[in-house]
Amino acid sequence: MGLIGNCAFLALIRKDTSVAWLCWPRFDSSFVFGSLLDTRKGGEFSVLPAAGSAFTSDQYYLENTNVLCTEISTVDGRYRVTDYAPRFSQYERYYKPLMFIRKLEPLSGSPRVRVTCEPVGEYGSKQLTRRRSSNHIAFLGVEEEIRLTTNIPLTYVLDEEDFALNEPKYMVLTYGAPLEAPLESTAERFLRSTIDYWRKWVKSMSIGNFYQEQVIRSALALKVHQYEDTGAIIAASTTSLPEAPGSTRNWDYRYCWMRDTYYILTAFNNIGHFEEMERYFHYIANISTKVKGKYQPLYGISGASSWWSTSWIWKATWATSPCASATTPTPTCRTTCTGRCWLRCCRSTSTSALWTPSAPTPKR
Repeated sequence: MGLIGNCAFLALIRKDTSVAWLCWPRFDSSFVFGSLLDTRKGGEFSVLPAAGSAFTSDQYYLENTNVLCTEISTVDGRYRVTDYAPRFSQYERYYKPLMFIRKLEPLSGSPRVRVTCEPVGEYGSKQLTRRRSSNHIAFLGVEEEIRLTTNIPLTYVLDEEDFALNEPKYMVLTYGAPLEAPLESTAERFLRSTIDYWRKWVKSMSIGNFYQEQVIRSALALKVHQYEDTGAIIAASTTSLPEAPGSTRNWDYRYCWMRDTYYILTAFNNIGHFEEMERYFHYIANISTKVKGKYQPLYGISGASSWWSTSWIWKATWATSPCASATTPTPTCRTTCTGRCWLRCCRSTSTSALWTPSAPTPKR
């Protein structure tokens, strides 16, 4: 599984090209693709071979970038999917839109592919309606429009029909502001600019030869966990995944944990990157002006110290586990799960006493 991001959002992508996890519009928002938690209600965005075709895959990053490539080989041919989140300098600031770009290109033979794009809302409880336009599909039902702009025939996407991939194709998925520019040339320009940004960022590191490749990859992964809008750094991009089968440690880590942030900033300091520390300073300075008494172990990415409460039920795809808490443990989470278990996930409200739970509100 690979990771892409641009400090505004992150996505986890499996080796079969399916998007396992993507939350919009913020790190701590509901997922729009969340098959990592529930393959039935988690939506899907994939570029798979024609139905029934056996395949092998290889996944890798373009060197010193957060641009991910997945190559799929079948008996009919071979193709590559290049995934990235645009990020580059523009107008004296960083351009980091809520835009996920996928480039499909044939490598050999005559591969046939099938594109599926089915985002969901409210942690999988809401199915979005589709509106077909001239060259895009709009998905409606969340706060802002999700739009897929593509040069793939829309009929193939809507009907999930396989087609021959004989030339490069592009898919631009956006939340809110759509792409309003030429598709192919813009996607290529964004790709070149994003590659250039990440390689310049790596070039400015101060590191030795000892495990250099691994250090660079780790630094690139840590970088995209900073929510640049506020400067907060989240502990992880996911929620509700148990540390081990049967474990109760399955909280929501999409928050700024003070302890974890200290280690991350120390790592950046050791490789000569200080911009992340400066942004985090503004985040923590904003919190310090409103703290009454002790600091909490964690805060929201906006600096919030309390959260709303709700519960969700997901059908998990991993081994036996007790119910998953999406922020903190609550007495109401008592469901015991077995096999392909049902997970009850609760966000708990906490104020000055972080671990003081409250009863969950009814499911919306």
